[in-house]
Amino acid sequence: MFDPSSDSEEHDLYQLQLGPNPSLALTQHPLIETLRTTLNQTLPYCCGAMTLSPDSFILYYGKTREARRLDLLHASPEALDHLQRSCDPATFGVGQESVLDPAYRKAGKLDRKNFAINIDVERSGVLEAVRTGLFLGKEQGRHVRAELYKLNVYGQGSFFKAHKDTPRSGAMFASLVLVFPTAHTGGTLVVTQGGGRWTFDAASILADGSLPGPRVAYIAFYGDTEHEVTEVTSGHRVTITYNLYYVEDTELNRMENVHVMQPVGSNHHEVKSTLSSLLDDPGFLPNGGILGFGLRHLYPLPTTFHADTDNTLNVLKTRLKGVDAALYRACSELLAPPALYTVFESHTPLGKNGHRALVACPRIVKMDGYDTEDEPPVWEKLCRSWGGVLLNFPHEYLPPSAADGCKPIHNWVVHWVTPLSDASRVKTRFAAYGNEPMIGYLYQRICMLLKVGPPGSRALDLL
Repeated sequence: MFDPSSDSEEHDLYQLQLGPNPSLALTQHPLIETLRTTLNQTLPYCCGAMTLSPDSFILYYGKTREARRLDLLHASPEALDHLQRSCDPATFGVGQESVLDPAYRKAGKLDRKNFAINIDVERSGVLEAVRTGLFLGKEQGRHVRAELYKLNVYGQGSFFKAHKDTPRSGAMFASLVLVFPTAHTGGTLVVTQGGGRWTFDAASILADGSLPGPRVAYIAFYGDTEHEVTEVTSGHRVTITYNLYYVEDTELNRMENVHVMQPVGSNHHEVKSTLSSLLDDPGFLPNGGILGFGLRHLYPLPTTFHADTDNTLNVLKTRLKGVDAALYRACSELLAPPALYTVFESHTPLGKNGHRALVACPRIVKMDGYDTEDEPPVWEKLCRSWGGVLLNFPHEYLPPSAADGCKPIHNWVVHWVTPLSDASRVKTRFAAYGNEPMIGYLYQRICMLLKVGPPGSRALDLL
């Protein structure tokens, strides 16, 4: 049943107990399987090595007027020991709080006010590498801003267990880590997402004699990417981290006349090619239909939403990343830009087959209140009052025609290509009334819906 007072953990637990919802079953087709595989191939990170001038390795650090100077190209173990002793214990983010737990993260850190180094990331070329590695097509001309965040020292026995970074603002989308050529073993960065697992061994990259000049290793990854630092078994792993932010449109100087080649691992062309093959198959959706794609990435979303003027989904279209951006672009070039919708999933099963109502709304819903005794089910209220549309709803359970003054309820058949993800889940609060007042929570996940016509005329108007 729908329990409006359930918070996130209770909601997740109850969702698991309900089991799969047939209304969210993925569509089976050989070319759709190929498309799913292609979509899962996008890497959530980019990495490499960056050559710098020798003076870029000079580090100044200290918490008093007596700053120390350290050449990270030729640092002795004793000098690095002093740097490590000068650090504070490194914390990590849980929600909006910083937590210190040496069993989870053992490392040293200096805040940016306590160190200085002569690296100009804006002119180094590394941000261009990030754009071509994480963005697609024209989005690679989009400007980003790097904000120096922290210096970390991982000495022998240091590590950081698997975690995700905490976004510092709605414009922050990724982290950039530079690893210096200080002697160390271990300390490999392991990145995982969507069942994939990749390792970034900076020590091996920096030891590669075929690469030119003094250099640092770099890796940039989206904020929703889980990663960990394995235990350092010897030496000192020294890094500095930058937070990467989107530059607002008013600040942009777009490179309209610059064509950037796609990097290895960015697969917009494969997405477009596979989707094109699917649409060319006359046996696929012979009468047309709607394709559904759950967003894969985590996006920093507002914590408050205005009930009447919210435009979060329109803004989100300009901030899609990774596979979401590749898919959006491929659909736009082949047919039309997909529409972004939020999807509410009811907790109340319909009959014995496990179907639960899905309602797609064209914006994030922020209800003021809900009467648990006198109002219709939440899914029906969303349809009647918020422009919601049922998805894959069994016809035998459709409510009767609308009463006077109520909007009719529509039911779309959606062919799910990729599943809805909790990474894009939004939670809004409202006042719930029943036997006693309480705070209610409405959970919505974000998806793309693409309207497809029959063979020969696949492109149709927007949803």
